[in-house]
Amino acid sequence: MSYKSKTFLWASIGGILLLFIVGLRLFSVWATTLPVDVPIRLDSKDELDLPVQIRTLEFDTLAIVFSTTELPLFTVRKLSGGQIWENEIWVEYPPAPMTLQWKLSTREGDFVAEGEGSVGKELTSYGSNEITREVSHIPVAPGEYRLQVNVLTPDARFAEVPTRLAMVAEGKGRTWQSSVAWWGSLLSGMLLIPIVFICGLIALYHFTRWRYGTSTDD
Repeated sequence: MSYKSKTFLWASIGGILLLFIVGLRLFSVWATTLPVDVPIRLDSKDELDLPVQIRTLEFDTLAIVFSTTELPLFTVRKLSGGQIWENEIWVEYPPAPMTLQWKLSTREGDFVAEGEGSVGKELTSYGSNEITREVSHIPVAPGEYRLQVNVLTPDARFAEVPTRLAMVAEGKGRTWQSSVAWWGSLLSGMLLIPIVFICGLIALYHFTRWRYGTSTDD
């Protein structure tokens, strides 16, 4: 096989793998984008009415996300709940009483489900700068909906804490979409991207021999 043929062969292999990596990345973004992730005021009777596109069964938990980037963790923990190192011991603070009412309907306005939930179990991963707490489960089939959320028990103390309403996954890897997204990202980073880089180097070597070698190399 000539250097010219080898150049096109390795470049084609690298290009195909690169397209596969891009496809995996796009699928990962599609599968892991939260259906809901918007600011919410917990210090007033905030009312939200927003469109929701549920793509997988993974994200079925309505939650409140408390940010710890603007205020000390100690301050946020006293409202969101959790353990705080205080007076040389770990002190467990319960979440401040907070109840949200929600209603889910189709895009056309047909009723699907409704309920109420209070700030409860913590879902935050270790090391995160956010505290995520479960409010309610909303098991629903993939599709387009409208979600209405009302804050029933506002608390003025939350005025200083940046909070968001989100639909999150209680666990990870519960659907085939999330598994493909996880393993696809791992496969791309640890195997496919290095292979594409190697293919590029090999193609560049053969291209150099083809273009600048002796005439018998073609």
